[in-house]
Amino acid sequence: MRKLLAIVLMFMFVCGVAKLNAQTTDFKPSGNLWGYVFGDYAYKSHNDTLQRGGGNVQYKGTNSLNANNLPSTSNPAPANMASSAFQMRRIYLGYDYQFEKNFSASLVLADEQTNDVAGKSTFYLKYANLKWMNIFKGSDLTIGQYGTCSFANGFNTEPLWSYRSSERTIMDLHNNDSSVDLGLSLQGYLWQATDSVKPDKIGYVAQVGNGSGAGSASTSNGTVGIQEADIFKKMRLNVFYTTMKQQLTIGLYGDFNRTQLMPYHTSTYTFKAYAAYTTDLFRVGAEFFQQTTQNSDIYKVADATTGIVAKTALADTTNGVQMGFSVFGSAVLLKNKLNIFARYDMYNPNTKWNASNVYSAVASSIKGSNLTTATFSYQNFFNLGLDWTPSPRFHVMPNIWYNGYSTMQSTALPSGTGNQLSSRVKNDYDMVYRVTFYFLFNGSKKVANNGMNY
Repeated sequence: MRKLLAIVLMFMFVCGVAKLNAQTTDFKPSGNLWGYVFGDYAYKSHNDTLQRGGGNVQYKGTNSLNANNLPSTSNPAPANMASSAFQMRRIYLGYDYQFEKNFSASLVLADEQTNDVAGKSTFYLKYANLKWMNIFKGSDLTIGQYGTCSFANGFNTEPLWSYRSSERTIMDLHNNDSSVDLGLSLQGYLWQATDSVKPDKIGYVAQVGNGSGAGSASTSNGTVGIQEADIFKKMRLNVFYTTMKQQLTIGLYGDFNRTQLMPYHTSTYTFKAYAAYTTDLFRVGAEFFQQTTQNSDIYKVADATTGIVAKTALADTTNGVQMGFSVFGSAVLLKNKLNIFARYDMYNPNTKWNASNVYSAVASSIKGSNLTTATFSYQNFFNLGLDWTPSPRFHVMPNIWYNGYSTMQSTALPSGTGNQLSSRVKNDYDMVYRVTFYFLFNGSKKVANNGMNY
């Protein structure tokens, strides 16, 4: 009996080794070099007089299409001063390499209107990571510099809506989170049906990272230090459900990032909900987000009659709350040749803004927006265009880009503040007419940047 058991165990061991050797023999390492480019010829026909906007809003703050010689608020640019330029808004060069059955590595270099010290266009490291596939059943672990799950990951708004080549999604546009971070990312499926080629799924992405995007932190003496300059980490979670052969996707996203403990606690937390429905003929989607930055706004209360802050007035802090809503749609006019797409965003940079307060600081994500009583404004964004595909991996997209501003005013403030703005200046806009081009090289790589998913 013991001999028989030994023979059976030996046979099982030999079979296992043979199977392992067969699997090892069958696997061959492979790599893929790929890239894509998009840019425009853009004609800016109308300039917002007060140069409002913030974050990553493409054409904010200048009458021209470059960032040189910005007009000042005291000497605003003429609204009708036109300008035009050819631009390359993004160039990606990437390499993916699978060196073991369960291990792969990715590297992406990017030029996104990035200039070096000499003002020359330059590449920087966008992604660099190692993926351990099936670290446990149904889940992969990514280590390194990865795409964040706030909008850029699979089954989220950027790939679901497509047309990143025309504009960033709303959270990216207003710099509510970076598309990249350095840390750990665990993604997979909590449940998956087995009765379909495109089965129903409940998926998740859980991430912890520095919260510094792709940039390095600078030390006090000006030298570049490590990627993260504090002990705090940003945590992100995206959960989604896709059904109806993955035509309908519903998702929730949240994040939390502590930024300091002294002299008072500050932290940022975000909530987002979205839905998208995609068929062979059309796609529609909507998303809503709210981002709260605790104790981010430092202010003093002005006199209700004079609008003047007393010398003895004490500074206080309050939360800054950004909020936005976006809807998107596209449809096929000629199969594989011509699409139409449209989008509308509504954005409020601070729902807690009070015109009676005099602010010395605002939420870090909207610093640089020049938020004064005169320039704090709601924004309404439109993008409308056609997507013509003369070749399967080349798109030409004539489109209109519009961002309108409506300044909040107070009737209690003195001369020179919001209530003296003319109607035209209070409600002004940036208008740009563009011909956008997008092309992808290397036929083995599929990037869902446009509606035809080439």
